[in-house]
This record gives sequence, structure tokens and C-alpha cells, in this order.
Amino acid sequence: MIYFSKPYISNLEFRNVQNVLKSGVLTDGFYQNLTEKIIKKKIKSKYIALTQSCSDALELACLLIDLKPGDEVIMPSYTFTSTANCVALRGAKPVFIDIKADDMCIDSDQIEKMITKKTKAIIVVHYGGKCMDLKKIIKLKNKHKLYVIEDAAHSFLSKYKNKFAGTIGDIGVFSFHETKNLVGSQGGAISINNKRFLNRVDNLLDKGTDRASFLKDYKKQFIQEKTKKTKSKKYYSWVDIGSEYRATEIVSALIYSQLKKEKIISAKRKKIWSTYKNFFSKLRDKQLSILDNENKNHKNSYHLFIIKIKSLKFAQELRKYLQKNKIPATFHYVPLHSSYYGKKFKCSKMSVTNDIWEKIIRLPIYPEMSEKNINYILKKIKKFLG
Repeated sequence: MIYFSKPYISNLEFRNVQNVLKSGVLTDGFYQNLTEKIIKKKIKSKYIALTQSCSDALELACLLIDLKPGDEVIMPSYTFTSTANCVALRGAKPVFIDIKADDMCIDSDQIEKMITKKTKAIIVVHYGGKCMDLKKIIKLKNKHKLYVIEDAAHSFLSKYKNKFAGTIGDIGVFSFHETKNLVGSQGGAISINNKRFLNRVDNLLDKGTDRASFLKDYKKQFIQEKTKKTKSKKYYSWVDIGSEYRATEIVSALIYSQLKKEKIISAKRKKIWSTYKNFFSKLRDKQLSILDNENKNHKNSYHLFIIKIKSLKFAQELRKYLQKNKIPATFHYVPLHSSYYGKKFKCSKMSVTNDIWEKIIRLPIYPEMSEKNINYILKKIKKFLG
């Protein structure tokens, strides 16, 4: 079976992980601090923290906006469970919205009619590697005094015009899971773009303690002359709720290593993605189209390559045929509104989501994918189409 996705690991990752182990500093160390600074500068964020996962970053975002039981959060139904779990864990209620067929991102035109007095936030999902245009959603945010959280798990370093995904709303989250473009085992990150959250975020990240401010004061005190008096605290303490959200040094070292190779990884993914696109553009088969999120306004991360198929039967037959030939062609999310747990929550009309989710096929894409494998996949697809 051809891999569906595979991390691009080299000697750099081994060296940096060994450096961590040799140092004896396994948390809150050199790589965590350096990697956060690099990402912050790269995407022009006000604040970046590495987390143990994107799911952790989403849960942290819900704590920051003070989500409470009874609150409602609007989001697409076509997303991973983490997008809704972070809301449900706070006792709040997801409200599911349909997606647009062209980019498979949340349908901005359906949001306002689902806003109520209980609505606290909107979570958007930048699907497949695109950074969606958030102008309409930001207008709704300002009009109804809501928060906007960007789930950019697929779209680290994607851009809409001159802004990076994860830096447009109040909070953005990223994934460095082993299935993503840049990997840190199960790492993630949170981007804070609303200044009102900056005073609290470190406390939540540090298990509810004021450890970060204490260490900052301690360092200032350490470099002061002995003759000068200081009012710095001599200990840190419990000041808020929180949890163990911060990424370890090993995870941070992996993400740092991947960032050093980001241009290479991106170029390799783009080349494969473009090869697929060129193949399908020449077919001109009325049964098939592709999810094409690449244009002058959008810088794509080339995370997914997706075929959209008109007929469910055709999609099922093609998927089965490819899998039989050792090609891991799969659909993606089972819509949350149709799932066992998701049925208890409100949703808009889901005409696009219901129609499309079983009729897409994701093709393998990863940096070390060989031309031989790519040509084999395309040859099999061509044979199936006759």
C-alpha cells in the first residue's frame, strides 16, 4: 500500500532531538522558546505558544473567551471532532453550519440567521490548505460582538492576500500532527491576535499559575545590583484555571527542525499537487472536478488534494478500485451533525455537506512521494475512467 501521508524526517530531527536529551531540559527550554519566536515573526502574530496538540490549542481558546454552559458557538459541521469537542467540554453548544461547494469552508451567508443571544463565537475551519476570506465573518463578529477562532490545522502558512491563516480573527490554532505538512508528533500552536487575552494566556498554559510572570521578574531581579531593592515575588502560585498545554522540548525540537525545511517541504508538496491538477485539467471528465484553492488571492499550503465527484455510486466504485490497487484513496469527515453525539445540537440546512461528504476522494500527498508512485496512481485512475 502506498502511504497516504508520511512525515519528512531527516538527520536534522535526530540531531535536535538528541540535543534535547543530552541537555536534560525536556520542558520549557531552548527549542520551545526559539520556535515560538520564529513562528511569531513568520506569521506576524501578537503571541505564539506551542501546545501539545491542536486540540489543546482549541480547548485553550475556549478558556480564553470564557466559554460557559449554555453559550453557543457557530462552526461548520464538516470538520474534525476537536473543533466541536473544545466547545462541548466547556458545557457550551456547537451550532452547525453548511459549507460552500466551491471551497468546502463554512458558508458565511448562512451564519447570521443562526446567531442568537446565546452565541459567543464563530469557529471557522480553513479547509484543505486554504485561508478563506473572512471579511463577511469579521463584519458579523463586530456587529454582534462575537469572537472569531480560526481552526487552521490544515493551513499553517496559508495566506489570504497579505494575511496569514490564524492571524485574522481573535485567536488562531495550528496542527503539527504527524499527518500535517510540518510535523511535531502531536504538536500544535495557538496564535493570539486580540490583546485582551495576552495577560491571561500564560497563566492558562502554566496550569493556572503565574509562573511565567514570576520567572520574568526573577530574571530581572537576578541581573539587578544587590544594593537595589525589588518587589518581585519569591514564589509563583495558583491564580487561575489551566492545564498542561505547553509542548515538550522534544516536540518543539521536531517543529523547529521542520520549520528549517519548510520551503523544501512546501515545494515538494506543491509539485505533487500541481502534477495531480494538470492531470485532471486535461481529462475534462464531467463526472470529476477538483478542489482548487489556488489563485492570486490565496497562498495554498497544499495540504490536501481532493477530487469531487458528481455521482455517489461513481465515487464509491472509484474509491474501491483504487484501494484494491493499493492506493489509499479515502473520503474525509463524517459530518458532525449526522454523528451520534452531534445530533443533539442545532444545525442549519446541510444541503451541500450532506451531498458532498461521501463523494470526495483524497489522494496521497507527501514530500518523499516518488514519481513512480504518482504515475502509478494517475495511470490507475485513467484506466478506471476508460
